[in-house]
Amino acid sequence: MQKNHYELSPKLIAGISLCLAIIPAIVLGVLIFKYSVNVPIQDQWQISDIFEKFYQRTLSFSDLMAQHNESRKFFPRLIFLALAFITKWNIRYEMLVTFLLACIVSINIYLLNKLTIGGSHIKGLIIAFISNIFIFSAVQYENWLWGIQIVVFIPIVCITSCILIAYSRLKNRTKVFICMVLSTISTFSYANGLLAWVIVLPVLALVQLKFWSDIRKNIILYVLFWIIGFIANVAFYFHDYKKPLSHPNPLESIQYPYRIFQYFLAFLGGSLGVNSSIQAINNAIIFGLLILIIFIGFCYYIIWHIKDYELRYKTISWIMLGLYTVISALVTSFGRVTFGVEQALSSRYTTFSTYIIISIIHLMIIVGEDAIKKYSFLINRNLFSKIICWFIGIITVIQVHNFTYSIDKMRLWNQNVLKYKGCLLLIDFTHDNCKNLIDPYYFEYIKKQAHYLTEVGFLEPGLIATNRITDLIDMSNSRQVEGTFEKLEFIGDNNFLATGWAIFTDTNLPVDAIILSYDNLQGEPIVSAVADMTMTRSNLVKELKSQKYLRSGWQKILYTHRFPQGNINVKAWALDTNTTKFYQIPGVYIVNKNGQNISILLGN
Repeated sequence: MQKNHYELSPKLIAGISLCLAIIPAIVLGVLIFKYSVNVPIQDQWQISDIFEKFYQRTLSFSDLMAQHNESRKFFPRLIFLALAFITKWNIRYEMLVTFLLACIVSINIYLLNKLTIGGSHIKGLIIAFISNIFIFSAVQYENWLWGIQIVVFIPIVCITSCILIAYSRLKNRTKVFICMVLSTISTFSYANGLLAWVIVLPVLALVQLKFWSDIRKNIILYVLFWIIGFIANVAFYFHDYKKPLSHPNPLESIQYPYRIFQYFLAFLGGSLGVNSSIQAINNAIIFGLLILIIFIGFCYYIIWHIKDYELRYKTISWIMLGLYTVISALVTSFGRVTFGVEQALSSRYTTFSTYIIISIIHLMIIVGEDAIKKYSFLINRNLFSKIICWFIGIITVIQVHNFTYSIDKMRLWNQNVLKYKGCLLLIDFTHDNCKNLIDPYYFEYIKKQAHYLTEVGFLEPGLIATNRITDLIDMSNSRQVEGTFEKLEFIGDNNFLATGWAIFTDTNLPVDAIILSYDNLQGEPIVSAVADMTMTRSNLVKELKSQKYLRSGWQKILYTHRFPQGNINVKAWALDTNTTKFYQIPGVYIVNKNGQNISILLGN
């Protein structure tokens, strides 16, 4: 028979499958590169303390172990410190480490898949592709674009590594020692890292337990030493522990059992139920309930056949991985429900909730194949295959649907952080809403730290040292701005509302920040305020026939009490936050201030 020249070789199919498996990681890497911003925000400012103490040679073990909210971030602080001195604290490298940690998790999941499911190389890569859709999901955008969230990924890296070690051929004592070290790293990286001690022990104890009579031989090794290590970690962790003042008391949540259950389900379904729909919370609760029922069903089947060593060997890792999500959801529900059930949909939590779905995908295949062997007279293999295909297809479609929503959230995050960076760079000269945007409570502290970081070269670019815009205009016109200062209108109390739109033509994205200026007595434009960005301009999209103008709008209320007397030019400028260069936006308004009276004389 003549060979079909169009038949694909196994190596080619394997290559295609490998490319398919890593596509989610590649896509996410591009998104992180595109939407990440090199600027410390929120909790990252507290990290800067260790840089200062390191320079002053006063950094101590206590400083590295100090409580940060509910966590003790000892090991992440070492990473932050090393990265800061290598990269001059370029926050984007922290995001790179986060991405690399996710890659380690992906590899661990793939290797566990090969150990527990087996089959062809292509089958493993297809399952890896489905898993990677969730591991590298853009739904977790806050964790991808916020450097400090390295802490969220360290525990799951440690847990999956420990599970993989449990399946290895290392000596039992070596396994326990390595896993205790990894569990300690997990504990002192993030609050839920303590779960490593709970999740890993059953895998270590049961994965190679062929006969129940053998459990006595390993009881001291697997349980006694592990419990001693766990107690030591807990004692050290909670020594001098103080509940963060801004966090609610978990005991108060007991008053709301129904809301706790809602929060719990929404947490479980968060990675599937997050979308632009106003019913997002209801969707998440429904998905969470379905996920919980399916997971419990698989656990019940496995417990019913607990004496089956092969089934126990293949499933214990995935059960414990799913329980990592379940226990995280329970703890978070009790600790956060008073913030509102909607808070369960936080993008940060989807990094935890995603692993129960990965667990279910693998359990469905293992349990399904086992059930076909045991109950072949009841279960048809073709029907089973269709059920798996439908299930995986549905959750994949839902995740892809959420992808477009998440991309929009990443764009919005990027614009908000760029505006924040504009405010930070001008922290010595901006007023009103910039203080609220940066942090009204810690504003002075952040201002002090920003000056110190500029001095040591850890803030790139450093703070702008003058409010005279003429000193910072890009005379080479290396970037072009498209837009206009459309209106300056009186709104009462001698205040004006400025509106307009602007994009950088080289990126076709909204400008980083809009700065409004007024003339000083020498006629030089002086920084007045940073405008509110991301105003939707659907009229421009329709008029100019391009979606790039959708979020190009800006507006700002100008408080004129700082304006000098006489005729003043009011202008708008685009700020490039990477170079601290200004670009004027077309449109000038002449405002006259005579005593307490103020009026617009001329516009554009």
